[in-house]
Amino acid sequence: MNRRRNALRRAAMSLALVLATGVGQSAAQPAKPPPSVLPPQGQPQAPLPTLNIVVSDRDRNTVLSFYRDEIAAGRCPTPMVMSNKACVAPEKRPWKLDQPIPDDVKLQAPPGQLILKLSPSPAGYQYLCLGPDVLLVGVGTRIVTAWAADLTRL
Repeated sequence: MNRRRNALRRAAMSLALVLATGVGQSAAQPAKPPPSVLPPQGQPQAPLPTLNIVVSDRDRNTVLSFYRDEIAAGRCPTPMVMSNKACVAPEKRPWKLDQPIPDDVKLQAPPGQLILKLSPSPAGYQYLCLGPDVLLVGVGTRIVTAWAADLTRL
């Protein structure tokens, strides 16, 4: 009986030693992806595909007609401002397409009635007002993806 226990202990110790040695060797060597995944040496990698988001003419016209109707009714909707009894667009704020808007720049949501009239924005994007512009902006990134309308053209 003791022989059997000793044999089992030795077997367990040997197995533990073999497993520990094998794990140590595989951890020391970094895993390499299969050769079919790696690009050929000297060949440039293909650029990642980009998402091309476009605001339709229907949505552009919807934005402009919404603000025209509000002004004609005597209301001055956000982001427009009242100046000398006239509703005018605020000063132009600098932004660039495909660039993030700085954190210190305040963005405003367009009026809810306007949002309801527009086509749904793509997942992860929302319509926002920056100065006289209505833009499509990435939710977490604040990257300007598309330009919807310029309110100075009213």
